[in-house]
Amino acid sequence: MDGQPVEPRIEPTIEPTIEMEPNGPYIVHGPAVIVDADGHERRVEAGHSVKLCRCGHSATKPFCDSTHRTVDFVSRPHFEPERR
Repeated sequence: MDGQPVEPRIEPTIEPTIEMEPNGPYIVHGPAVIVDADGHERRVEAGHSVKLCRCGHSATKPFCDSTHRTVDFVSRPHFEPERR
């Protein structure tokens, strides 16, 4: 060392992201917490992902089981906020 102070290493902030798979599920990239209607929590750790059903036909709701492929689910091509 040359006697200079060492700057603390700052890790980049990791934020959850939600990706829309065309004609498929939402992909949640952690870290995130998913809370169901009964208040049960499912943690998605950093570096991990889960797929959430958008077609409404999954037998494992809220998670995707790829049923969207057999029911010919067609999603909106882009995110469009609902009008109020």
